[in-house]
Amino acid sequence: MQISFSSELAHSMAVMLMELHAELEEFAYQQDHVSDHAERLSTNLLGSSAQA
Repeated sequence: MQISFSSELAHSMAVMLMELHAELEEFAYQQDHVSDHAERLSTNLLGSSAQA
């Protein structure tokens, strides 16, 4: 029984870590996307204010 419980626990932890990794990858992608968008927006705003 002890081996079975340990095996199930290890499997559950591995699944949780893979899910966490996927969530962190998604978060990093979103942060990069938002950062790129903010950089383009600020460049456009600064460019238009410099022309005004």
